[in-house]
Amino acid sequence: MAKIYLNEVSQSSSRPMKPSAKTIKAILDFSKALTVVNFKNLQFDSIQN
Repeated sequence: MAKIYLNEVSQSSSRPMKPSAKTIKAILDFSKALTVVNFKNLQFDSIQN
């Protein structure tokens, strides 16, 4: 995914990317709210607030 968010100049850097704590918290909060239910051949996705 780094290729999507970085331009060519920053990709050539030898320093690895480190996400901020705010980014990690947002991803974890979203994953906790996402529910996927499979019923027969159907898949239902819901995001609970």
